[in-house]
Amino acid sequence: MYSVLIVDDELAIREGLATLLDWESLGYVVVDTAANAIEAKHKYELHSPDLMIIDIRMPGRDGLELIKELREDDPELHIIILSGYADFSYAKRAMSLGIDNYLLKPVDEDELHLYLTNLSAELAARAVYRKKDAAVKIWSREMLVQSLLLDNGPQAPAALEGPAMESGLLWDSYQVVLIRLLLQDNADNGPSTAVKTRLAASFEEQEWGIVFSLDSYLGVLLQPSYQKELVRQLMVRNIWEAVTAQGLECIITAGDMVDSLEEVPASKESALARMKEHFFYDEPGMIGPDSLKLKTGLPVKPEEVEPGLAPVTERLYFAMDIGSLNLLPSLIQEAGALMIAAGYSEMAVKSRYVRLVTHLMNKLSLQYRELELLHSRMDEQVEQIYKHTSLPKLQSHINVLLEQYAGGIKRDDMEVLIKRMLDLIHRHYPENLKLETLADVFTYSSAYLGKLFKSSTGLSFNSYLDNIRIGKAKELLDQGYKIHQAASEVGFSDVDYFREKFKKIEGLSPSDYRRKNSI
Repeated sequence: MYSVLIVDDELAIREGLATLLDWESLGYVVVDTAANAIEAKHKYELHSPDLMIIDIRMPGRDGLELIKELREDDPELHIIILSGYADFSYAKRAMSLGIDNYLLKPVDEDELHLYLTNLSAELAARAVYRKKDAAVKIWSREMLVQSLLLDNGPQAPAALEGPAMESGLLWDSYQVVLIRLLLQDNADNGPSTAVKTRLAASFEEQEWGIVFSLDSYLGVLLQPSYQKELVRQLMVRNIWEAVTAQGLECIITAGDMVDSLEEVPASKESALARMKEHFFYDEPGMIGPDSLKLKTGLPVKPEEVEPGLAPVTERLYFAMDIGSLNLLPSLIQEAGALMIAAGYSEMAVKSRYVRLVTHLMNKLSLQYRELELLHSRMDEQVEQIYKHTSLPKLQSHINVLLEQYAGGIKRDDMEVLIKRMLDLIHRHYPENLKLETLADVFTYSSAYLGKLFKSSTGLSFNSYLDNIRIGKAKELLDQGYKIHQAASEVGFSDVDYFREKFKKIEGLSPSDYRRKNSI
């Protein structure tokens, strides 16, 4: 619809013109009316109409003064003059201001109808031209950016300053943003083209930046104003809306900010570097200069990864076996941190996680026959590990997968209870463990829990704990620890009491044990 603003000091004329025709059938809508030149100028600025119908004589500033002022702001505005009588001197002055038509009151309906029909065709043709002109402008600006960014491009950045100035691309600063669309296997270019078309139109209209294609990526050369955080968030949301409208996902990275055309390729390179490392960022929106990689701790040698993963794998297995699923997330993350600290690539991390998950499932399926059916259905979910684009999402997927698998084990409540007690003893034996404390944790009486424990293990709680502590102490003594050091490490504050317990369990004192094993 084309918009119309009617200006006349007489209310009857304004209302009459608004109802004289079926404006909508002709492709128009009367957006407002005004009673004088001052009101008309305000409503023009408010509505930006395609056509204004203006009375030539009004109190105060007349129609000709208003038209002269409007022409300074908008040379292409269409204007029809209304007059109560034929005044050729006014008509001549009006024509010099570039009006479209001069109508006498009362307005002839057929004459106005014919004019509006012709104007509608003209406005439609102009819209097509503007669209084509905008498309050519977008294309030429894109070509300019591509010439600037392509390796071994035909023109040096300095040679592009002239065209850049003509295209309005000489800015105070620049930043390259790259977008990688996550297309399905064997997908055609339809969705990618649709995303680019939508982004190019919106970014050009809002003057956000220049959208371009570069190898397998879409990209944006950002205007300086869109390097601010709040505006950046709006831009990222705009990109995601365009991508998700095609049923796709994407990865977005931003290069470093630079101050000249010559440095724009460097901004692209830093965006590419972040794109290659995107897997190791926990960044849901756009990975940029301020984004931080996941923390890994101290560097680890590649040959140290497998020895480091062995105890983590054992703990994962035990946690799944006894149903302590709350331990899984931290253990999964510990495994990932170890691989990253050793410099594993994205594919190496995924492959090692697949091996880890497969090992855990195979080992549990051998112990629990009820997992056989579930085991045969897990291949597809394990393969999904390779499709995740960020480490946190991959780890979350693995956690869900292992929880689901462990959930298939049919457990006797008492059996699980004892396994959890044993787990606690083996992990916290150096601490001040008491049966009464565990009874509170598991909400049983200490007497009943003690009977269950002895029935299952053949030892009382304290005897079992002592055996674990002495066994660990023997390992420390074998490593060269002094007797008082070993006693302290495994939870004995009194060395004499430690010697007593050691001799009771092993049949010889700690000193005799060291002497015997050093021979």
